[in-house]
Amino acid sequence: MKTLRYLAAAAIAAGFMAAPANATTFVFKGDGLNVTPTNVGNVDDSCATSGGTSNDLCTIDDAEGFDYSLEGVDLNVKAYAGVSDFDDLSANTATRLIQDINPADSGLGAWSETDSSDDQTQFDAMEAIRFVFDEEQTVTNVEFNAGGDTNCSTFGSEGPCGDFDLYIDGAFIATITAIDNIALLGTGMDFLLVAVTEGAGFTIAQMTVGEVPVPAALPLLLSGLAGLGFASRRRKTA
Repeated sequence: MKTLRYLAAAAIAAGFMAAPANATTFVFKGDGLNVTPTNVGNVDDSCATSGGTSNDLCTIDDAEGFDYSLEGVDLNVKAYAGVSDFDDLSANTATRLIQDINPADSGLGAWSETDSSDDQTQFDAMEAIRFVFDEEQTVTNVEFNAGGDTNCSTFGSEGPCGDFDLYIDGAFIATITAIDNIALLGTGMDFLLVAVTEGAGFTIAQMTVGEVPVPAALPLLLSGLAGLGFASRRRKTA
């Protein structure tokens, strides 16, 4: 019986340690940028932050958001502002989504305020950002920045990254502090990040996604469990 328990524990541990298969990394910032929207008719490429010139991208139809496709993974991203009921997002709460890719260190955020330097998803404007995949994905290695081309640990004039409420497939998961990199965000199709810290906000620079596989060792472990169970029954009937 001890052997059975040890094998069962090993099988469970193998399941928890499984890493996403066929990992795909979406890079939304300029340094290493590998994705731009595929729905080009919804792209305004004249929305430079801070009044300068850049190749930053913003939505024209905010309710449509930006579509991305990379290595067989399809993704839609939208920004929202001025809403208090995040269980019932509707088209009229969508706001301008910006992909700040110049100089290098911002990424995706909500651009809904009159301050032309704002590219964060901020609590003060009751903002959120939503990532919807075409199929279930495990999201890992999420890089957060503080806007203004700075990261969370060395934030600038736009303030710190702060906390966000995470919803996955419509269910509240936790309130999480945005840091430079979060190793694991969760598994699902629909990820909603709601800014909740006053005077703070964040952008998403990149994330890695992939399907969760059955661990390679798990079938062997389960076969071992079944074999031991059969042997145990034979001993009892002998």
